[in-house]
Amino acid sequence: MSKVFFTSDLHFGHQNLCKCVRNMGAEESDELIIKNWNKTITKNDKVYILGDITVGNHKTIADYLKQLKGNIVIVGGNHDNLKCCQEITKCGIPIMGVLEYKGFICTHIPIHPMELERYIGNIHGHLHIANQEVLPEQYYNVNTEFHNYTPVLFEDIVKYFTK
Repeated sequence: MSKVFFTSDLHFGHQNLCKCVRNMGAEESDELIIKNWNKTITKNDKVYILGDITVGNHKTIADYLKQLKGNIVIVGGNHDNLKCCQEITKCGIPIMGVLEYKGFICTHIPIHPMELERYIGNIHGHLHIANQEVLPEQYYNVNTEFHNYTPVLFEDIVKYFTK
């Protein structure tokens, strides 16, 4: 049976971020994310990437995405500019600005707390330094850096909100 996962901020090929935030080279980070992804995801699973697949590497984005198992849907991030979105679209992968999924609002950047009234919570990425404890309970950060560079099972996110 297929499963649903969320992740964000893969930043494939981003030398500075990998060095300063992840304490590894971009190639090492890329390999780790791809390895962990493909150990976790099957070809029938759905994975929502909540933004920032690469930074400036838009001509090679297809090379990265082709290596990942599963059915991918992307919510654009602040580094996913027009060229990036065009390359994603050429891969046949849907890309959107925001997603509502089973009562959750899914965005790249956390939304304003006043916007959460209609939702169970906000599944998001974008924040690299802050951890989950910094945000109120209505937020869940799926940035790959906080989840062992592995997509997060939606059922585990639901458990966080129902504890």
